[in-house]
Formats: sequence, C-alpha cells, structure tokens
Amino acid sequence: MRRISVISPYRISFSGGGTDIPPFPEMFGGCVINSTIDKGIRVNYVEDGFPLEISSRDILKSWSFSKHIQNSFLERVSTLFRERGVRKGRLSISGDVPPGTGLGTSSALITGLIQILHLLNGEEVSKADLANETYELEKNFFNVTLGKQDPFAISFGGLKYFEFFKDDYRMELLDHELPTVKELERSILMVYTGATHNSSDELQDEVSKLKEGSEELIGRLLEIKKNTKEARDAIIKNDFDRFVNLVDIGWELKKSLSKNISNNKVDDLIRIAKENGAGAARLMGGGSEGFILLLAHHDRIWELQRKMMEYSEFVTRISFDRYGVRSVTS
Repeated sequence: MRRISVISPYRISFSGGGTDIPPFPEMFGGCVINSTIDKGIRVNYVEDGFPLEISSRDILKSWSFSKHIQNSFLERVSTLFRERGVRKGRLSISGDVPPGTGLGTSSALITGLIQILHLLNGEEVSKADLANETYELEKNFFNVTLGKQDPFAISFGGLKYFEFFKDDYRMELLDHELPTVKELERSILMVYTGATHNSSDELQDEVSKLKEGSEELIGRLLEIKKNTKEARDAIIKNDFDRFVNLVDIGWELKKSLSKNISNNKVDDLIRIAKENGAGAARLMGGGSEGFILLLAHHDRIWELQRKMMEYSEFVTRISFDRYGVRSVTS
C-alpha cells in the first residue's frame, strides 16, 4: 500500500507585507523578510484502492468521491486531484493551527497538496517552480487574493529576504549562523488573539486601490519597502536592537494601510506585551485576528510568555524551519 507524507511549514513575516501583492511588485518592486517555522501542515496520502476520501482535522470535515460536496474549498481540492489523475486513495490534512491565523496557512496547504500530486505522478519539481505553481493555482484556481511571499517562503524555507518584480524575484537566504539570526530565533513569541480572519477580502481592497492609482496607498507601501530594506541591512550588520525597532516601526506603517488591519483587542494585547518586555509586535497576515508576533530579548521571553498567557489561551515559542516543504517517511 503506497504512502506519501508531506510537511509544509507555516511562515512568519517580519517586514514588507503588502509590497508583495500585485500590482505593486509590477509597478515598483516589492520586498519582504520572512521565515518558515517549526509548525505547519502535514498532508498524508494512502493509496488504498477505494474512491478518493479527503479529511481535514482543522475544518472537521471528511468527503468521499461519491458524495455531493457542500464545501467549495474541498470541491476545488477534489477537482484538482481528479484533473491530475488521482481518483482513489485517502488524503488527510492536519495542521498545527487553525486556517486564517495569518501564518500563510492557505499557501502551506496548497503547496503541500501540489507536492503530493507531483510525487504521485513521479514528477520532479524545483522549489521555484513549486512556488510559482502554488501562487498561480491559489490565485486563479482557488480564487484567493494573496501576495507572492507565502508560496515562495514555504517552498524554499529558512529566513529570507525576497525582492519581487513583474515576472521575476530575487531571494537572499539570511545566514542562520549570524549572531543576530541566532538571537532572533530565541527572541520570538507568538500570541493567538482567539479568532481567525479572511485576509483575502482585505487584500482585495488593497489591490483595488492600487489599480485606481491611490497615491496615498502607494506612498505608504514605498515607506514599508524602505523600512524592509533597512531591516535587512540591520540583520547583515548584526544590529539586533535596530532590527527589532524597525519591525515595530513597520507595524505602525502597516496599520496605516487600512483601518481594518488592527482593532482594539489587538492593540490592547500589543500594549500589554510592550509593558512587559516586548520590543516589537505585529499582527501576522492581512489583519484583525490571528497570531501576533512579539520580539523581546531572550532573557525576557519566559516572563513575557507567562504574562501573555493571562490574556491568550495559546502563547507559544517557535524555531525557524530551514527546509521548506518536503516529503517525509511515514
């Protein structure tokens, strides 16, 4: 009985989110700093000879090929597998966090599904081609509005600085042995707001404004781009405190993009975190709910974690993932 398992890690973003969303990269070039982490989605496939079954712990749904589908996402997944010639077997999806929490969960899942399909069909695919295929499918097949950073972050893995252009990209893998990178990995705390969001709606609003030529939005995105380049330089120069300060400034710039990026709950959690040792804080993803990333000197992390657990049921430390999406022995 054939078995295939794929791990597809989530990503966190330190700076630049919004500048990777077309048409901004085509107009001005975008840039981001992100990393995959040691939490993610596991996709398992078992070739058991029965009609295709898809089950997801995260959305508490199961579906078989002979059943009418009510969930549009599962319908898309089933169509994708059918078009790629996979009509039998058992596909199970299990994630470490709920969808819609700002960690690139949608891209992590779709990247994992595409990798499974390539493995089933005996096809070798480069990380760059996998990232591009994921982006195009997520945008045009699954109808998700997204930036370019998620598929590329998840396919390649590691802490990276990306620049995105009209039809190209440049990736700089930031050395995990740099003192600042080692310090950064020990200085991260993730705090869950307790709810999820649909970032696609908020990002679509940005896309519409960009197509209308909003000078105000373009100006703010150019500021975010400048901030991101400076943050990259701070890492290279091993200036940890400067990097933390720029991440914090970047969050204030991101909030200026839309009134829906943050809310009173998020603002209160960030205020409490800063009062208890956090040097920087930013909400992950498109805004309003999900995970807040906190940065603090590592000797303050445990004290900060204990405090934030008074306000959130899920507060966790993380490590960087260096490998991106990959198949594993089950």
